[in-house]
Amino acid sequence: MKIAVIVPTIRPDLFERVFLPAWKFLFRKHGVYLFKVVDGETPYVDIYTSEQTSEFQDLHNWKLKPYYFDNSRLTTIELEPIYNFTDACRNLGFYVAKREIDPDIYISLDDDVLPIDGTDPIQEHIDALNMTVQLDWVNTSTTHRMRGKPYNLPEYPVWLSHGVWKGVPDLDAIQQLQHPDMKDVDCPAVKIPRGVYFPLCAMNFAFRKELLPLAYQAPMGRKLAEDGLPVYDRFADIWSGLVMKHAIDLYNAAAVSGYSTIYHSRASNVYTNLKKEATGMEVNENIWKQIHLLFDGFREHGENTGDGETMNYLKLYHKRLTQWQKLIQDAE
Repeated sequence: MKIAVIVPTIRPDLFERVFLPAWKFLFRKHGVYLFKVVDGETPYVDIYTSEQTSEFQDLHNWKLKPYYFDNSRLTTIELEPIYNFTDACRNLGFYVAKREIDPDIYISLDDDVLPIDGTDPIQEHIDALNMTVQLDWVNTSTTHRMRGKPYNLPEYPVWLSHGVWKGVPDLDAIQQLQHPDMKDVDCPAVKIPRGVYFPLCAMNFAFRKELLPLAYQAPMGRKLAEDGLPVYDRFADIWSGLVMKHAIDLYNAAAVSGYSTIYHSRASNVYTNLKKEATGMEVNENIWKQIHLLFDGFREHGENTGDGETMNYLKLYHKRLTQWQKLIQDAE
């Protein structure tokens, strides 16, 4: 089983000094391929693999070995759906991983998350993605099976494992202002019901290769101005989570949350977040109601589905998602 870990960063020094030392044991243990996406004017990918330095299989004596990848080989067509100066640049890592090693499992982490002592978040994701779960009925007791619940319910394979965190929670700017010292929020392990959305955070989530064509992180950042749209930010993972969950329901698969936990070490600046989120807040209130258009409405009605800020964004999202799916198909 091939596992790719994708980590976007604008802080290569933090990546090398803090992130890698904290994770290297688990990366060796699972033999992962690590794809570091360095954001900037021209985002690029560094790839690391495992190299054993001890004949005694001592995981602590392993080191990361750079895996040469010539970023200049990426064509304009391949880079067109990639948005820089935003965490949506992790799409470049997803794509390069597909092209170079074709992983079975993709794990997305941020550069400021750490494993908790004595835990293995990677194994937790693997275990979650190996589950099948029931989704069509909700039991009315947490301890016993109640009368009337059928015994022969369908089981759905888990395609997406959304991890959670200790330490600093994933709050929007409004909640940050209201709860500036909040830590260690309760995030139970749950199976997301069919037809229900949830706020997917890309700082710790994993998915099976079957979901890659729909795992494209939503277009964000200053490049949106070139597309004639307002510059949204901090919604790439949230809006792509809507797409992934809608697809998971269509394909009779499942998403779970809370089965893998990491430590989130730092909160981003609340006032910077407020500025970034303000532009997209109205769209965020509406887009979940129209996300189905990416799957059926545009195909049935073309571009004649109305105007408005949300619809204009969805038209671009549809265009980029189609380009992404063609890239993934061509990489097979």
